[in-house]
Amino acid sequence: MVKKTLTHILLSALVTIATGTVASGARAQSSPPFKLAVFDIELDDFTAGGPIAGESPEETARLHRMTALARELLTQSGLFDIIDGSAATDQRVKDHWLRKCNGCDADIARTLGADLSFVCFFRKVSVMEQYLELRIRDARTGELAHISQTDLRGETDQSWTRALKFLMRYHLVGPELARRNHPLQP
Repeated sequence: MVKKTLTHILLSALVTIATGTVASGARAQSSPPFKLAVFDIELDDFTAGGPIAGESPEETARLHRMTALARELLTQSGLFDIIDGSAATDQRVKDHWLRKCNGCDADIARTLGADLSFVCFFRKVSVMEQYLELRIRDARTGELAHISQTDLRGETDQSWTRALKFLMRYHLVGPELARRNHPLQP
């Protein structure tokens, strides 16, 4: 089921990585950062004529700013070592098609040396109705480790920034930091 949480995947990976440490009786005080391939944020335009017209210059510039913000927030969290996913040579990365490739981002992330992949996109239904979704996959298995989404109103830097910060803080970074600060007792 898709509801397998990032915490579960990260915990499983940590157990695998730290087997020697746990077996010797020592407890790791903090989890090592995972290598996360962060791909450029994409736009999924469902407006009338949007797919035909393509991204406007304003939308393209906003997507670049949101990608930079996502990488900055993920780096500041200390949870991840960020790998720039735009460095991949795969055409689906260049075409901004990862949101529709049924998990191909995991394979691409693995070729970049990442443990996890990060795909994020804004789905535009109209200028006033939009959605933001982010997905993290385990690069080894392709399993969806985390998915979160929110809706937003208005196509502005402010609305996109608020939505991105909300998902990062309350659905990704905050819960994972809480888990790491209060690990499950054996």
